[in-house]
Amino acid sequence: MTQFIFNMFPHFDVNKYNIQCVGYGIDSKQETNKTCDDLGWRLQRVVPITKRPLAHVKWWKNFLKNNDFDIIYFNYSPSWNYFPVKYAKRYTNAQIVWHSHNAYYSHVFKNKILMYFLNVMNNRGKKFFNNMADVKLATSKDSALWMFNTLKDVTVIDNGIELDNFKFDAKARKELRAELNISLNERLIGFAGVLQERKNPIFALQVFSEYLKRNPNSTFLMIGNGPMKSEIVRISDELGIKKKVKFITYTNKLNKWYSAMDVLLFPSLYEGFGLVPLEAQVSALSVLASSNVAPQVFVTQNIKRITGYDKDNWVKNLSTIKFKTNEERSSLDSSLNKFDVKKQASQISSLLESEK
Repeated sequence: MTQFIFNMFPHFDVNKYNIQCVGYGIDSKQETNKTCDDLGWRLQRVVPITKRPLAHVKWWKNFLKNNDFDIIYFNYSPSWNYFPVKYAKRYTNAQIVWHSHNAYYSHVFKNKILMYFLNVMNNRGKKFFNNMADVKLATSKDSALWMFNTLKDVTVIDNGIELDNFKFDAKARKELRAELNISLNERLIGFAGVLQERKNPIFALQVFSEYLKRNPNSTFLMIGNGPMKSEIVRISDELGIKKKVKFITYTNKLNKWYSAMDVLLFPSLYEGFGLVPLEAQVSALSVLASSNVAPQVFVTQNIKRITGYDKDNWVKNLSTIKFKTNEERSSLDSSLNKFDVKKQASQISSLLESEK
């Protein structure tokens, strides 16, 4: 969602909109702060609800009582934390926009009692959002149904991207592969995303492990961080492929790493949209993605939809991919032009204007 915000809102008319942001979580590298400073946006961070729930609720209450906003734009995955919209409706006269970005929880707890109460709160939140949101948006039909339980009065808008930033870059390919000591003729299989169960990173690792047996001149690159990181490292060691797996915890140039890869594996268990495989297609990178990715992401001939999680089937499909030359990746598929973020920004800003 952070990337969505930084992709879209800079294209809003600065003469019409003064943008302020509320951040969740911790940004240890201060990248979000730097980007907001560069854009001239004020950024404040809310107390995490998972650590201090009462302080979190109090923060939102005070924040909304002491600010006079015209529009409050919420970007959410689940709906269990409905207190911000509740207080926004109570203490402001702002137009409330609710944008759904996922089709399930970002994190699933193993504790059944905890999940029960989370589901109760989530269902209650859906009722709040339907009653209180002036504008309801979603990245896909699945994310709309997940957040609002209906498609009625919900506008589905594709995620947009800065196309020029993701075009194939031969120079970056050479330089980034050199950083990992990977030759230009070695096959680099990639994965990018938060290391959580919903992204299915261990399955991707297992697929590569089987592929490696028949294609020893291959390396697996996993870009991302999350609660499963230590488990993934352990399993790569158990599979005997530790030396063939590279990890990048954080990068601000994922757009360039797509150029360095030869194939992207994206076996998500559920997705609201699937921005990563869409971005990858801009660089003409071959992609294998699960059928849980939103249908509109399967745009070009470079991406293949795979139903189910039969490991042998994924390995078979990976083995049939023809690796491309730099020349074959040098042009942008025209079918991707509709995802230009400028079009998305124009569509959303026009919708906000029409709902005033």
